[in-house]
Amino acid sequence: MQASFLIDTAPMVAVADRVQPAPGWREEAHKVFGGLLCLGLVVPCDSMWREYRTDQPVTVAEVQRISDEAGLGVRVKGDCETSPLRAGRTGMYTACSAEGVVDGYDLQIRVLKLSEDDPRRIIQVRVNSIENR
Repeated sequence: MQASFLIDTAPMVAVADRVQPAPGWREEAHKVFGGLLCLGLVVPCDSMWREYRTDQPVTVAEVQRISDEAGLGVRVKGDCETSPLRAGRTGMYTACSAEGVVDGYDLQIRVLKLSEDDPRRIIQVRVNSIENR
C-alpha cells in the first residue's frame, strides 16, 4: 500500500518540490493526502502542504523568484510585510502570496505573519488537484 501511495501522489509531490526554499527557511511540517485508499472525508484527496519558518525578512523578489522557478508565471500579491488587517485587529495574516495552476494542480505560496513587529514568518506551500475545486 505504501508503494501505491507514493506512486499515486508522486506527480503532486513533484509540483511541490519545484518550490525550492530560500536559505534560512526551515521545513517545520508537511502532510500529503491521496492515493488509492484516500477517502477524502475531512481533507480532499490529492492535496498536500508544507510549512517553512524563518526569522529573516522575506522579500517580494524572493517569493517571485521561487514562484517563477515553480512555473507559476504570476505576480506576487502583497508586499510580504504589512498587514491587511484593520487597525487594532490582531491575528495571523497573509503578507504576500502567489498562486496559479501547475501541471493540473493548484499551487499556492503564502508568507504568513503573526503581527507586523514579529520577526517570525511562516511560508506555506499548498498543492491541490484542480479536481478538488
